[in-house]
Amino acid sequence: MDVETELIMAVFIILACALVVLFIGRHFNLPMIIGYFLTGIIVGPSLLGLVTDEHVSLLAELGVILLMFTIGLEMSLKNLLAMRKKILVTGGLQLVLTTVSVIAIMIHLGFEFNVAILTGFMVAPSSTAIIMNLYQQKGEINSVHGKTSLGILIFQDISVIPMMLLVPIIAGTSSGNITMEILNLIFGMILLCIILVAAIFLVPRLLNKVAEIRSNELFIITIVVICFGIAWLMSLNGVSLALGAFLAGIAISESEYSHEVVGQIMPIRDILTSFFFVSIGMMLSLSFLSDHLLAVILLAIAVIIGKSLINYVSIKAIGVASGAAFLSAAGVSQIGEFSFILGSTGLSTGILTNDFYQILLAVSIITMAITPFIVDFAPKLNSYFSGRRGVFHDSSSVSTTSSADADMENDKIPADEKILHKPNDHVIIAGYGVVGQHVAKALRKMGVDYVIIELNPDTIKSQREKGENVVYGDARHESVLEHSGIDTARAIILTIPDTAAVKAVITTIRRKNPKIGIITRSRFISEIAELYHLGADEVIVDEREAAIQIFRRILANEQVPQQELDQLVRQIRCELYDQYFEKQVLPDINFDTKTGLFGHFSSRLKSADEKLPKRRNSVEQIHVGKNSEVCKKSLGELMLRANYGVSVIAIRRGGAEKDEIAPQKNTVLKEGDTAVVIGDRTSIAGIIPLFMEKEDNS
Repeated sequence: MDVETELIMAVFIILACALVVLFIGRHFNLPMIIGYFLTGIIVGPSLLGLVTDEHVSLLAELGVILLMFTIGLEMSLKNLLAMRKKILVTGGLQLVLTTVSVIAIMIHLGFEFNVAILTGFMVAPSSTAIIMNLYQQKGEINSVHGKTSLGILIFQDISVIPMMLLVPIIAGTSSGNITMEILNLIFGMILLCIILVAAIFLVPRLLNKVAEIRSNELFIITIVVICFGIAWLMSLNGVSLALGAFLAGIAISESEYSHEVVGQIMPIRDILTSFFFVSIGMMLSLSFLSDHLLAVILLAIAVIIGKSLINYVSIKAIGVASGAAFLSAAGVSQIGEFSFILGSTGLSTGILTNDFYQILLAVSIITMAITPFIVDFAPKLNSYFSGRRGVFHDSSSVSTTSSADADMENDKIPADEKILHKPNDHVIIAGYGVVGQHVAKALRKMGVDYVIIELNPDTIKSQREKGENVVYGDARHESVLEHSGIDTARAIILTIPDTAAVKAVITTIRRKNPKIGIITRSRFISEIAELYHLGADEVIVDEREAAIQIFRRILANEQVPQQELDQLVRQIRCELYDQYFEKQVLPDINFDTKTGLFGHFSSRLKSADEKLPKRRNSVEQIHVGKNSEVCKKSLGELMLRANYGVSVIAIRRGGAEKDEIAPQKNTVLKEGDTAVVIGDRTSIAGIIPLFMEKEDNS
């Protein structure tokens, strides 16, 4: 079997096994990472031996590269610089205290000095891939504990470079001059900074040129070239490919296209990252683990507790609130993936024996495997130890930091970043053509905040110069919607003319925020039903509105009074809408629906027809006109519910009186009030004449 066939076979076996394991694991609420570890154990040499490490090593490395790249995309350079205290002070303290503690314990137990140093190097780093993947899934990367953890992890990843340099020196196998090696390291770091600065200035300009071409394929290729190109250039200076990819992401994060990049690359990243977790499971030797199970478990517990305490002390040194410090300390308490590289180097240079390396490997994998449970359990533990008044007040592991903690964090974020990344109670406009511009104009007049999602670079540039809050990206991507504040928006308006794209966007929106109001345009009346089924709250049909405008013009030419014209237009709008939903899809078919091709087709259509909503309730506001039929009458007298099927759910008073929610039967409507009513559109249209102003004939 050739290499290509073996690789394809390995990918199929891993994904097929992962599918079964993850499906079963969901019934037991097992984190996906644990499922991948179990998949690696099953297909690896410990059990079935279906796949070798050579088959997955490349895919696993690509997965880590893309994971670190997307994490870098979510961190702007400004925020990274604002985290310098977390990176240098907290990261430095954590690394030094952990390494020194391990060295002291190892020497006390009688191990040689070089073994103790290398073990300290292996225990100190945490798993960037695992903890950042968990925080990214939970939406906690930008929380206080998320950023603190990231600061520690960045320092650890950078520190791996000098650690790798010191391993041959510790082993006594270094053939070069130590001074020259240190100078080479310094030169490499300077060159790395030059590459990063050049990327920050050049990459956004390159992406802007590519975006102007409006080719999705070219955009994706450019992303991949930038990611792997910068990672490769930095790896030439001793930087790991993963850290290089992270810095490449940082370079692109300054571009307005960063969130579109995340949306494009996320599906590929998720698949390849799974191979990384599978490869870790494949490393574990079950026979060795069973022979040393008790020792491995005790060492794993000692590592988790010891690193958590050291992490907590290091984080508190910069004044982070206790709750956030505890969550971050517990989150990065495992041993990381770079420890495998250090350990294998130590094994090849003769510092470590094979048995000692297997113990460290088993301890590392166990600490990684229980990390998802630690991250989920830490908020509950924090709440318990803080007398149930801690940073977290529920079991969802979504952080709500103390006010002092939040203030400290906000002070470090540039003002322009706060507005863009945390919009609230706003409206999202997807598409900024003619329709989108009119929507924005109306929202400005009403004083409603809004965020625009647009794909045209020229439009984005011109609108940003006017001060508009514009996000580049495709609204079908979750990352773009998240950046636009989909979780806190009051409504989203889709002005996109492409119906297929609108359907995909609605599906994504409903998955992200089931409660948000969705208003969309559609070209044809026949598309209404499916759009409502997908989750749209209001569909404005180009075809219908054109018919209405023609109808209006004809009546206007016939000298129909304006008030009557408005009423007729409302009626024709409801009739056009209801006509589509109330008619039978196949009213004249009488053939047998149980047999034949036409029978199958008929039953499918009739099933679809039964699912169509016959009427949709709507909430409307109607102004009480002077001398109108409802003016100065109580709701009990009007009997709107009994006569029209419409209920008044609130009254906004026009005078100094307080507004009324859920008004009683004796509540009287007055001139200038606004009644908030609920009912189907036809019924609401029927009561509007009752609210219209009339001349006083008395």
